[in-house]
Amino acid sequence: MSLRQRLRSDLAPCHDRLDRFFSDIDLATRPGLSLFLRAHRAAFATIRPAPGGRTGQPLLDTMIAAIDADLRHLGTAPPPRLTSLTLIHADAQDYVLLGSRLGSQVLRRRWQAATDPRVQGAGAYLSLPPLTDRWRAFCDAAGASPADGTQADATLTQSRQLFELFLAAGHAACRDAAPLVSERTA
Repeated sequence: MSLRQRLRSDLAPCHDRLDRFFSDIDLATRPGLSLFLRAHRAAFATIRPAPGGRTGQPLLDTMIAAIDADLRHLGTAPPPRLTSLTLIHADAQDYVLLGSRLGSQVLRRRWQAATDPRVQGAGAYLSLPPLTDRWRAFCDAAGASPADGTQADATLTQSRQLFELFLAAGHAACRDAAPLVSERTA
């Protein structure tokens, strides 16, 4: 078994929980897209990336800037800050962040179904490139890395922490959603 296989198998329950949570959000509506963007903004701003790897602060800055542009377009305030998560294993952030870029391509199709012009105009984040080449390079390296050992265990732990961070950010965005909806309908 390789590190890549272990990440997929051991983290499947976390990944499925996160996918189910975000799959229930209607990205073709202003409240749904706002919630999705606020959750991702909060999570990305919380991450203190590990050095090295295929992702890091420049990618996080790009994603945050795109989300901020979308939130401004929607007239939605950025979310409050969450407690920082400092990473020390670049493989963990690569696995989750590059995987999220691929997942965003699936979600992008749901956003494109929007009929509200305001929602249609808020696609900076969902239109970012999927970074497929970086994902493949990560998969090749993780496929050649051992599944066991201190490094593999630490990568797994931090990947799980990242999945939990995104889920916590999603729940926090849901708690904040009621005032946002009432402000827009008032």
